[in-house]
Amino acid sequence: MNTHFGLIVTLIVAMVALGVGVGEAGVIFPINQTGPQAGTPNLNSAVTVSLFDGTGRDVTDMWLPTWEPGMTDAARTIYVSFNAPGSPSSVQLVTFNGTPVFTGAVNPFWTQLGAPKTSAYPGRCTNFDGDPAPAPTDPDYTFPNTTAIQIPGTQRFGFSLISQDCGGMAVIQATFPSGTAAAGTYLFVVPQDSNHNGIPDIWEAKFCPNNSCPLGTEDNDAGPLAGSPVGDAIAAFDEYRGFIFSGKHVSTDPRQRDLFVHLVNPQCGTPSLLGGGTPAYPNDGTGLFDNLATLLPGSQVHVLGFVPGQANATTTEWVDRFASFSQQTGFQYVDPLTGAITGLAPADDRRTNKNAVFPFGTTNPITANGLIHRGLRLTECLDISATGPLGTTGIGTPDGPDNSLIYTQRIVNYIDTLIANGQGRALKVFTFQNGTWVEQKKAGGAAPDRDFVISQAMKFYAAHELTHSTQLTPTVEGTRTTSYGYHHAPGTGSVMDQTIVQKIDKSTSGFNSFYIPSLYNGADQSSYKTE
Repeated sequence: MNTHFGLIVTLIVAMVALGVGVGEAGVIFPINQTGPQAGTPNLNSAVTVSLFDGTGRDVTDMWLPTWEPGMTDAARTIYVSFNAPGSPSSVQLVTFNGTPVFTGAVNPFWTQLGAPKTSAYPGRCTNFDGDPAPAPTDPDYTFPNTTAIQIPGTQRFGFSLISQDCGGMAVIQATFPSGTAAAGTYLFVVPQDSNHNGIPDIWEAKFCPNNSCPLGTEDNDAGPLAGSPVGDAIAAFDEYRGFIFSGKHVSTDPRQRDLFVHLVNPQCGTPSLLGGGTPAYPNDGTGLFDNLATLLPGSQVHVLGFVPGQANATTTEWVDRFASFSQQTGFQYVDPLTGAITGLAPADDRRTNKNAVFPFGTTNPITANGLIHRGLRLTECLDISATGPLGTTGIGTPDGPDNSLIYTQRIVNYIDTLIANGQGRALKVFTFQNGTWVEQKKAGGAAPDRDFVISQAMKFYAAHELTHSTQLTPTVEGTRTTSYGYHHAPGTGSVMDQTIVQKIDKSTSGFNSFYIPSLYNGADQSSYKTE
């Protein structure tokens, strides 16, 4: 009969078997430290490790490190317990000696200075430094216990391991005294990482099937359609480590492309019509960025520094150089070198991969810490000095010098004018689905009203302007006599249509109908690529 024992600290408890709260979970094997198999798990080891959470639950097969702003040490703590015939004479966290060098090609904690070391990745997450930010040599874990303590909810003993990073790697060394069955020194990587690329086995099993990201440098996110461009300029390792999105840690999926968006509301007056004032659109129970979910899955549209229903300015969840926007000055930024206000966007503005271990993107002339990958900024302007445009964006890519604007009060005034043109006719709203225009109702099947129309319009213009930055319509379209600019013709049914279409029935008992695109078509999807 094989019986696993917790780490023991006195002879009295030396023979206490696994107790309350322990299940038949997997174990973490030590790595081979020499020979051709160095770095791989030693499946024949007499000593293994189990992990427990603060309730005594065995989480060896499911635990991944995490970190979020405001998260307590207790919420980030697991207990490392040894399964062995005896107890170790010493246990320690093996840390990196010196300052790691990030080449963008290899994970330094597996490849520099011989055997693996506990990671000290930049910042806390791929996009977020933390408050406070760790020093460059600070390990991604703390290991506070010098002797074993009893694990809550169990009869086992172990050591507290506290994550200080969104995806760090802990290296733990345990020495068992000579003359015992387990004599020797063992090196454990927690969580277990069999192919030593910095990505835990349990995460790879789900997100890197068939060994699709063996190095962690891969960028193979599939497009929405066959033949679409591949990749989203985020390496698999940096997707595993993850990001802080509106205060929450999320590991993204390396099989699907990601889009990062930040809302600045309001500029050019108050109160905001997108949150912070009354009404706040959309007010039909949907989200401002919902239409983007037809360009890539909604779960892959990530909103940075966003508080629903409130004003949102700058955010620490990317490199944010935004200062202000007005019709008179245009976009104004803070120069990172001088602190002065400038109309020229600094090269690293909107950078989302500041702490990437394997950065992709465009050259960063400000610092030497890798390539820049940017998200998209949508800024609300309340200016009504003109009736148009209703929105505007530079044509480019997420890595280009562009920002998106929507003039929310102009949109409201425009829709009010269109409704007034209907002279009291009942409203209808249509969206394009499966090749045809389909009538839409409010929640519960109620007929559309003014606010419902405005809500659909806000979502249309938000998605329309943001995706100009991704070059969905990279060339001017139109006919010999009519140009639609970088748009599709009105009525096509795509979010990239030039405008909303209104149709008013001749009969006063008829309808005032709005055809508001909410989906991207196949041409849009096949053109989409983030840089």
